[in-house]
Amino acid sequence: MIKRNLLFNFNRFSENEVLIEWEKAVKSEDVIVLESINSDWSIEIDGIQSISQQEFESFLSKIDVFDNEVQLYCKEIYEKSSFGAENYIVTLQWISVLKNSITMGYWGDYVNVELRSNIKYENGIWKQIGICYQ
Repeated sequence: MIKRNLLFNFNRFSENEVLIEWEKAVKSEDVIVLESINSDWSIEIDGIQSISQQEFESFLSKIDVFDNEVQLYCKEIYEKSSFGAENYIVTLQWISVLKNSITMGYWGDYVNVELRSNIKYENGIWKQIGICYQ
């Protein structure tokens, strides 16, 4: 059984830590891996060549906000359902970058589910435009 206080993990990304890991990352690869041993997360990023580093860093500075919106979405879906929380708990695994848009990909922690969050870049601002289970 899953403990209630461990259901959905909010505030898992520190802006400062994410940007430090980004600075340390080898950006010449097709797929870039950001990892934090201290906070226990690892994210694969592809397509970074599609946008400027400044635009991507502005996204990374808000990654915790976007992740919290995903966690809230999952929590709300769970609370409306008759299924166990393990069906809705997800962790960010990958980010795919296209010109003016980003997809954040999540995999289930307990059940084989996938979720995607779509984010669009308009007028210098990143906005989450959709979250859905696949």
